[in-house]
Amino acid sequence: MIQLYALSQMDLQVEADAAGADFPLWIKSHFELTTSQITYLDGIDEMWLNDAATETKYFLENRLPISLNKALPPKRSGDDDDDDDDRGKLIRLDKTEESSYSEESGYSETETLTYNITYPNPE
Repeated sequence: MIQLYALSQMDLQVEADAAGADFPLWIKSHFELTTSQITYLDGIDEMWLNDAATETKYFLENRLPISLNKALPPKRSGDDDDDDDDRGKLIRLDKTEESSYSEESGYSETETLTYNITYPNPE
């Protein structure tokens, strides 16, 4: 996000609009994805993609923090070294809002958007 947030507000708005209009296409144009990751992205439910597009657009427009946490997939017996295993992958979109007040700093509000990719324990 640092590179995107170095853009002018006008250029960043173009990126935010693109993310909001077609989130999968925006992801594909900004990240190097394997064929397996592209296939997975293309199969994600439209309702989740709409949520992700809306939230990402808002956070980009407002230069708010967006992060990605990705756990490594568990190795199962007989697996090769392919770490692109999508079995059981869970993608969660977490939005947090915090507000605080102190006499010195006054009121402040912080919002954070986090994409979390996790996997269940191997069977």
